[in-house]
Amino acid sequence: MRLADRLRPLGRYEPWVVLGPLALVQWLALAAFVLTVRHNGWLFYQGGDQTFFYTSSWIVGHGHIPDAAIGWGWSYILVPITWIFGSSFLSALPAIVLIQTLVLLPLALVAVYGIAARIGGRLLGYLAAGLWVAMPYAVIPLWDQRYHEKYVEQFLPQALGLTGLGDFPSMVIVLWSAYFVVRSLDTRALPDAAAAGLLAGFAIGVKPANALFLGGVVLAYAAALRWRAALAFGGGLILPVLALTLWKARGLGTVPLFGLTELRLAAGAVTPVVAASNSGLSKYLHLDWGELQRNFDGLREFFWSVRVLQWIVIAGFLGVLRRSLPKALLLGGWFAAFLVVKGASSAANIEEGTFFRLFMPGFPPLVIMLASVVLLVPTYGPRLADAFGALRTPTLRWKTPGLVAGAVVLGLIPSLLFLVLPALDNRSAAKYFEENVYVPVTYQGVGLTATQTKAGVLLHWHAPPAHAKVFYRILRREALSVYDYKLPPRIAGVRCLPANGGAADCSIEMDTLGVTRGNTFVDTTKPGKGRWAYRIGVMGNWLNDVNGGDVMIVSAPAIVTLPG
Repeated sequence: MRLADRLRPLGRYEPWVVLGPLALVQWLALAAFVLTVRHNGWLFYQGGDQTFFYTSSWIVGHGHIPDAAIGWGWSYILVPITWIFGSSFLSALPAIVLIQTLVLLPLALVAVYGIAARIGGRLLGYLAAGLWVAMPYAVIPLWDQRYHEKYVEQFLPQALGLTGLGDFPSMVIVLWSAYFVVRSLDTRALPDAAAAGLLAGFAIGVKPANALFLGGVVLAYAAALRWRAALAFGGGLILPVLALTLWKARGLGTVPLFGLTELRLAAGAVTPVVAASNSGLSKYLHLDWGELQRNFDGLREFFWSVRVLQWIVIAGFLGVLRRSLPKALLLGGWFAAFLVVKGASSAANIEEGTFFRLFMPGFPPLVIMLASVVLLVPTYGPRLADAFGALRTPTLRWKTPGLVAGAVVLGLIPSLLFLVLPALDNRSAAKYFEENVYVPVTYQGVGLTATQTKAGVLLHWHAPPAHAKVFYRILRREALSVYDYKLPPRIAGVRCLPANGGAADCSIEMDTLGVTRGNTFVDTTKPGKGRWAYRIGVMGNWLNDVNGGDVMIVSAPAIVTLPG
């Protein structure tokens, strides 16, 4: 009896009879990983940007547009969490991690299956889904031991949804956009293309660099001569991209892609430097071919065999090409755009461990092309695809509530919000350049007090709610400083530059007196006569190391007046 005949009774339970157990295996593997990798409570290696996403979300949740240094999408999704847990990222961390691991992680699995199944049939879909689950762990032995920490302890938590960064959510959203592109190529249904455009626009809203995905989409629709589908895809893009434009214009006072913006730098108590810099398409597509070669050399140094990986990817691309030119161009263009642009960026470096996080949305086409190598097997490959065709799924219609609701939630509502909400005009959040974080600076959860004693200024505070072990940085500065008439005043250690039509651009400029795990500190340095502001920076990291970062939140100031 042929394999197809043997498996036919399972047909009415597919694909869930396979994907369900795979999702369970995925969760079990994740649980095993969590039990073996170093972490601090719910706090895994983050990278720093998590504070930008969460603080921006908290500001939006309280009716303002923040300094829009990042995209809006992930912060927008997190707004309800900030209503429950407040301004502390450490309090909200479990909810953020559970959303990603319990919801987004299996959704990514289903999307990988869906794309591969529509290329080469259900068995190819199952193979791709299995690779998607296994590969993060299976390639661990292929890395040089020197790279073990960077891959296992720094990259994998981000790739598995254990952090507060926007890279993992954006990868999942791009995946689902790609699925609807592939489905629109098969069904010729314009709503499928519109849904793909809506999700692609939202992915760009999470991280504008996800626009690189559009290269593969353009190639696919052009090769298939689906001009109406391409227009529907473009129509889906409009509202989320409009929301991003409003977010940048209202939060920064300009849209960086089209104009001249300011580059503002500061470090600790150092006076901010304000300098003009050209900002446009070159900012996002500045390609350094020397950096690309260095990253390739770094991959060769630390990975088992880059040459074998190259040929497998090429073979997989050819396997997809045998089935469909448009789908092959979608995967190839998607993968190549992220590989080249991110590989040639000075912000992405293999040796420093930053490349893979920035390349993350490019991993799905890599896995699908690796699975598609089986399509090159003579005779068996084509028969495999024909015997186990993709299951038929309902086609979205223009009046489908899900499509309309998606357009409203992911495009219309944020566009209206960013049009009517006022830009932040107070000192409730600020950048701390010494740690490269963006944090609330009005946190009352520690109840900081400052009292003058014979020994010095006694600071006392309470441990805040946190799902990780924390420690504290003691900060001090004059309560009011107007020494330099060219700069705005520094109030309680926070200076805000002129908004220039955007949100308040504030930075923390305070001296560090020390770091402690306790809840008291005596300042014996006798800073001198006057009014002094003290703050507590609540810190935590994956290693619970007091010599590292990051500052997650900063307390409201405690002011003390000292005699001469």
